[in-house]
Amino acid sequence: MVLLALSATASAKPYPPLQARTLADQPISSSGKITYLKFWATWCAYCVEEMPLLQQAFENSQESYQVIAVNVGFNQTVKGVKTYLNRYGYRFPTVFDASGSITRQYRVTGTPQHILLDASGKEIYRSALLTDELRQHLATLTGDKL
Repeated sequence: MVLLALSATASAKPYPPLQARTLADQPISSSGKITYLKFWATWCAYCVEEMPLLQQAFENSQESYQVIAVNVGFNQTVKGVKTYLNRYGYRFPTVFDASGSITRQYRVTGTPQHILLDASGKEIYRSALLTDELRQHLATLTGDKL
């Protein structure tokens, strides 16, 4: 699935905070934090191509924002996703959305999907691909470039 439409329109009301456990069995929450969510799957060619850039965003976040990768769980297994992440040395927090509830909560209809939330949970930016505009948003938060 690839969603080709871009939307830079902020949501009218905040999303409820994401509350989940990572694949490393650590609790994670978007509550009160600027959060960069990436919805992805190992079978998604664009997702895989963008993963090094997601790792870079995670490394550059400098406490300015948090990165949470959400594997959509469709035609995936926890073991397979962990194997993929370990093979390439990706260290960003990853949530496995087995039930699809997180994917539905954020109205994601395809992968990849990038969503930037402010600390109150309002959508700042959304795009299907990692765009220059998203990179600029992240760079503004850290004072650096992606």
